[in-house]
Amino acid sequence: MKRKTYLNIGIIALILIVAGSYLIYKHNEKEKFYSEQKERITTYMKYNVKDYKSITFTNFKRNPMDGYDITGYINNDKKLEFSAGVRSTGNYQFDGDISFTGALSKLLNKNTKTISQIEEEKRNRN
Repeated sequence: MKRKTYLNIGIIALILIVAGSYLIYKHNEKEKFYSEQKERITTYMKYNVKDYKSITFTNFKRNPMDGYDITGYINNDKKLEFSAGVRSTGNYQFDGDISFTGALSKLLNKNTKTISQIEEEKRNRN
């Protein structure tokens, strides 16, 4: 009887350890993905917005239709708000699918570039 109790406790402990490890792994994976997308959006803003100084991200959520939506604003001005889309068509990587407030759209360069174009330019320079 005592042996069965120890065995049951051991199995439950093992299940909890495996489940906890999996949850930590998924959380770290999500954080890594979010950090990569923030970096890509920051690069997009640096290359495409006049007078860009800083960026603040306010929300990261799964879009029920497809992918993720990341919102924020630049230059510590909430009037300069954006919403960036990360979609499956772009292999779940931000590449330029973004919408702006009217105030922010006035600060955009005339010929905006996607992240793919920016990265290609960087590779060609090196």
